[in-house]
Order: sequence, then C-alpha cells, then structure tokens
Amino acid sequence: MRAWSCHNLDMLLLVALGLLSQSPAQADLDALTALEAYAPTQSAPEAASIRDAEARLLERVRNLTALSPEVTGRLDELLSEHVERSTPLPDRPIRPNDPLARVLCAYENAKVLSTPVGETKAFRTATHFPGAVPEDATRVTRTVNVGLAVPGRHLLVGYAAPGEVVTVRLQQAPPGMTGLRIGAHSDDIQRRDSWPRPPRISKRFAARVGENRISNPFGGLIYLEVPPGSRGSLTVEVSNVVPAAQYVRGKTSDAEWQLERQAPAPWAELATDKIILTVPSSEIRDLDDPGKLMAFWDDVMDACADLAAIPRTRTRPERMVADVQISAGYMHAGYPIMVPTGEARNMVDLAHLRNGTWGFFHEIGHNHQNPDWTFEGTSEVTVNLFSLYVNETLCGKRWNQVWSAGFHESPARVRALLAEGKKPWDTGDLAIRLYMYVQLREKFGWEPFKKVFAEYGSLPAEARPKNDAEKRDQWLIRFSRAVGRNLGPFFEAWGVPTSDSARASLRDLPVWLPEDWDSHGGNLEAAVLG
Repeated sequence: MRAWSCHNLDMLLLVALGLLSQSPAQADLDALTALEAYAPTQSAPEAASIRDAEARLLERVRNLTALSPEVTGRLDELLSEHVERSTPLPDRPIRPNDPLARVLCAYENAKVLSTPVGETKAFRTATHFPGAVPEDATRVTRTVNVGLAVPGRHLLVGYAAPGEVVTVRLQQAPPGMTGLRIGAHSDDIQRRDSWPRPPRISKRFAARVGENRISNPFGGLIYLEVPPGSRGSLTVEVSNVVPAAQYVRGKTSDAEWQLERQAPAPWAELATDKIILTVPSSEIRDLDDPGKLMAFWDDVMDACADLAAIPRTRTRPERMVADVQISAGYMHAGYPIMVPTGEARNMVDLAHLRNGTWGFFHEIGHNHQNPDWTFEGTSEVTVNLFSLYVNETLCGKRWNQVWSAGFHESPARVRALLAEGKKPWDTGDLAIRLYMYVQLREKFGWEPFKKVFAEYGSLPAEARPKNDAEKRDQWLIRFSRAVGRNLGPFFEAWGVPTSDSARASLRDLPVWLPEDWDSHGGNLEAAVLG
C-alpha cells in the first residue's frame, strides 16, 4: 500500500476544508452565467443557486477593485445589452424577480459613484429622482458661515446639478472628519425588494482647507458635515450651485420667504434649531406661513423632550427627509429620520399635523427612547408613548383616537384574554402591549413617566440595568415607587416577568389593579396574589 506524504495529507486537508475552490473571478463569472440563463418570472427566484449567485454579485460589485477585468468586462457587455432593464425609475422599479437587472444596476451604481470628479456625468435617472434642475436655472456663488458647535449636516444653501462640478472653498482648516456631502438621500436601499432609484445616490467627500471640487451624478443638496465636539465657526464659499430654498425659523422674514420658496432647486429645507425638514420644492411653493408650521414642529420636539425628561435645547436638530424608497420599513428613525415621498405633503400640512398623526411622532420617539427602560418586546411599544403624548398634548387626541391598528379595541381584547386565563403580554401584539402602558397613564397621568425617565437619565453606570431581567425589575420598582402603589400583581396579571425579590420589595405599598378587572375571570387580585 502506497504511503501518503505530508504534502499529500496537506492537500487532502485543504480540499476537505473547501480551501481549494475556484478562483473568485471564476466564481463571479459562473454566478453571472447563472443569472444570464435565468428567465425572470412574476416572483423572486426560488432556486437557491440563483439566490446565491445574486447575493454574491451584489456584495462583490460594491468593491469594484476586487473584481477582475474579465468580470468587469462581462458586466459592461451585459449593461450595454440591458440598459433599460437595469434602469430603476419611480414608476418602473427594479424588483426581486429580476436578479440580473439588480446586479447590473448595483454595478453601474458603484461605477458612476466612483468616477473622478472631473469625469462625472449626469446619470440618466437623476431627472426622475432626486429631480430635474430647470434648464434656465442660474448657477450662483454663496458664502455661508457654519457654527461648528452644532454637529451634523449644515446646508450650504445650494444644489449641485447632476454631474456638474461644485467648488467649495473653506477659509480655515476644518475639524478632523469634517465632510462635504452632495445628496440628502443617504439611505442605501440595496437590501430592499423594490428599487425605484439606484441603491445609493448620496456621495460624501473629505473636506480640506482651501478648494474642494465635488460632484455627484445624481445631484443633490450640498452639506458640510461637522463631527461632534467641534468648536468655533467656518466660512464656506460654494460656487456653481443652483439656488435652493431654505426657511430658518426666526431668521427668514416673510418677505424673504416669498422669494426664497421659488428657488429652482428640486429640493428645499425648512429649519429650526430643533428639527429640519427636507422635502421636494413642489411641496413648499405655495406654503405661505412656514413660521406657524415650524413652530408646531418645535412644539413636537419640546413635547418629546419633556416626556423623555431631557432638556428642550438640543445639541443638534433632528432631520427628517422624504425619499422615494428608504432602507427599512415604511418610515425609520435615525439621522436623518426617513419617510416616503408620499408623506412629504403631510410633513408641511399644518392642519393635517394638528389633527393628529402617528408615523412622524413614532419615528421621532425612537430617537428619544432609552434602552434602560426598553426591554425585549417593547422596542416598538415604548416608542409609542411619544406618539400618544404628542397627540394628546398638542393635538387634543386621546389614546383611542389616533392609531388605526385596532388599538381602540384593546380594552375588550385584554379583558377577554384575562377571562380565558391568558396573559395578554404573551400575545406579542404591539397594540395590546401598548395598552398596558395606557392603563398606567389613564390612572396615574404622565408625570410618573417623566419622573421615572428622569431617574434613568441620571443613573450612574453601575446602577444601570445590565440585562432584560434587570430592566423589567427596575421598571416595576421605579414606577411603583413613583405612583406609591404596588404594581407587582398588575405586571403578573399582564404576564410581564419580574423577580420574586423585586415584587417582595414593594409589599409596603398598597396593591393597584384596574378597577374593572375583578369582574372578569373571577377575583383577579386574589388570583395573582395566591
């Protein structure tokens, strides 16, 4: 029998570990071949081989330098053959049923964004979104003084036309990590099923003292991005920009706004020191009184700060941007908060806002949540305390008048579950879970929430809850102490787990349960107390 050498054994081990596979370039080409041969149907492909091929290539084309010349050559050939197929438009989005179109779109997206500034051309979808610049729009030079103590995006009051070079001159050296950005729409939507625009249309550049030449094939509003912890101010001059409308509460006069709102750029901003709205310019052309609108938005931000027990004065204003597609959900929180363009009209409709709404306040609420009082299963529950609070205090709407998710039916549903001997919390239903908090508000008002939230805000690191069990215990104990009632039985009836020691610590307080619970499913208080 032939003996195996060490070399043979090493080769066998490598094969067993899957390390002697085809080259990355060949794997890319094979994946492309698979997608070329695939005929799209009405739905996303079911074959794992096609899904894997698409996933591989979508990841690979994000880094063009990792692709071999053979792969980029073939991608370029396919692009020329399938230009229309790989062009996403708001009224003709690329969908998951066509994986080759998605790969070609993502590849071209990466190519045009990596094109050197002097060679950038307007991309063919730019007129559809973010939007067209009027052919007769003038290009101007503007000088802006930026206060560096406010971190985040600062609009340079101009719009870069698609593909055109904009010159930004910084008179002083900017703080480290300062950037220049063209495009408010910084959401990468590649993971979404529907692409009504290319996945990435915002482009960022490092900012340097002196002259900075920047461009974006999609165009967009121009920003200076300031890192936290900066001080002083910076004089910025921008040249070759399309005038963009900007309203700043307390600075822009009514007469100035009458002219400003006609600026030709397709996007505009309405700003206060608490919140900034980025909307299509078409939505503000007939906006006669932005002052009243933005005063209401400031009231929204102050209400959220009051409930969260944080100062009304903010380190930076929140931002809310409308986009034809966003990276997650119908809306999502963050910086900026992202909403669909279909909601842009409602962002600037004061009558609509005053009548009560949900989504905007919900996403702002996410930016005010504290993880210390948000345990597992409540991320999409405690956020709605802010929606409820704003609707109640500013819009005059009670808890059962504002959310359409069957929320007004929660009391009857909870009583039915209790009568069946079930724990309402165990349903996982967000409306049901929120009703638990509503019961506390209905009995004790909003002040205990503010008091307890303030306690959490001042906790030293060693006193903060370390896990979900500690979060539930602390919430039970702190809220019980704030209202002077033992809420342990209430938590037990709902099915929210807490520890024996936490419940025992409240025995000096009188028990509280909602008044109508005893008539459902027997004596509930006796049942939970054993």
